Amino acid sequence: MNFPDVIGIIGVISCLIAYAGLQLQRFQQDDLRYLGLNILSPACLLYSLVHNFNLAAVITQVLWICLTLVGLIKAMRARGRRTQLAARDCAENKT
Repeated sequence: MNFPDVIGIIGVISCLIAYAGLQLQRFQQDDLRYLGLNILSPACLLYSLVHNFNLAAVITQVLWICLTLVGLIKAMRARGRRTQLAARDCAENKT
């Protein structure tokens, strides 16, 4: 087994951990651990695919990263809004 294969296997394991975590309710859809695994997985698989090219798999992994980035942006914005609301509530309670 060569290095790109090992990296690809890490990608597969990352994908399965993320999926299992979501199904077993260990992760939420906006959990940064879940989103991180969903970025790591296709990144590793893309690295592996550079060495053993498959166009359909590359397209799938690129789209996976793009969709995960959309989810990450949404999660970060939601966290920002919650932080602002909490700060405003704290400020209102002190007055």
